[in-house]
Amino acid sequence: MLSGRRARAPLVAAILVATACGTSPAHRDAGVSPTDAALALDGGASSDGGAVDGGTIAPLEPGAWTIVVLPDTQILARSHAEIFEAQTAWIAERRDAWRIAFVTHVGDIVDDNGADQWDVAFRAIRTLDDEVPYVLAPGNHDLGPGGSAADRATLMNAYFPVSDYETQSWFGGVFETDRIENSYAVFDAPSEPWLVIALEFGPRDAVLAWAREVLERHDGMRTLLVTHAYLYSDDTRYDFAARPDQLWSPYSYGVASLPGGVNDGEEMFQAIVRDFDQVELVVSGHVLNDGLGRLTSEQRDGGLVHQILANYQERELGGAGFLRLMTFDETGSRVRVGTYSPYLDEWLTDADNQFELTLDPR
Repeated sequence: MLSGRRARAPLVAAILVATACGTSPAHRDAGVSPTDAALALDGGASSDGGAVDGGTIAPLEPGAWTIVVLPDTQILARSHAEIFEAQTAWIAERRDAWRIAFVTHVGDIVDDNGADQWDVAFRAIRTLDDEVPYVLAPGNHDLGPGGSAADRATLMNAYFPVSDYETQSWFGGVFETDRIENSYAVFDAPSEPWLVIALEFGPRDAVLAWAREVLERHDGMRTLLVTHAYLYSDDTRYDFAARPDQLWSPYSYGVASLPGGVNDGEEMFQAIVRDFDQVELVVSGHVLNDGLGRLTSEQRDGGLVHQILANYQERELGGAGFLRLMTFDETGSRVRVGTYSPYLDEWLTDADNQFELTLDPR
């Protein structure tokens, strides 16, 4: 372990915010007014000199681009469809302003693996079709009867069939024919191509072997790994063998007893992440408590990988639509991470929700 979020000093504000309505509750909690946040970088002006997003200012430098990470939306699919839809509508509408190159979902798309909630998820996520590439990583609530993860049965493939994606130029393939739970994509960022691998909740041994093969076929390509249960809220990886005290481990669900078993965060790190320096980022959700975590670890050949947890479902309104914006500079080696709710038009500006990362040089 090299570092966790609480071991680092607060970083310079990464996202600029300006509102005409005064200080929001989120800004008051963080001790940063919208005006102060707006002036923290680039003199309070966007790269094109104007405000976008109806009151927020995009801090995009020339050549910068963005990956959006959708945290657990299970409560939104259950009770707040309008917030789920606001998230994806904002992504589609602000694609050009934020130069959004890719979108990921870390899982728990729905809460009970039932048709009514998958209908909500379909309406929201399909807004992205033909707008921006995306992958979905299923969570435990997307599996089994009632979202119990007693088995790996899911309606996900009925709503997001592989056949709807396999003709897309960015779509790479899947682990199992006609099953979208484990997939990969390659997209052309302004800086260079990126590989994105999305893995199921508690991925099976064979899935990890497949992921290794995907990485080997794309040797050296910067990679984002997306999976549901990887990092815990104390800035450590899930590790059932050493940390049975960690709650909601993949080993505590019925899928763990099925053929192929499950792998937790530490096992994924040892099997994949440690061995491939090209894996730059791992994003996950799942964990409650404060739902936040960050860890930077050294890989076998000396590279660094940043592992990030974000899950806002315990906040009011099931997370109130907060999502992560990961904005890369033109070299692709500096990443500014911000947390924004299109529904509230508010930013979280504390050091756990707004920070900067440096990737391995190329």
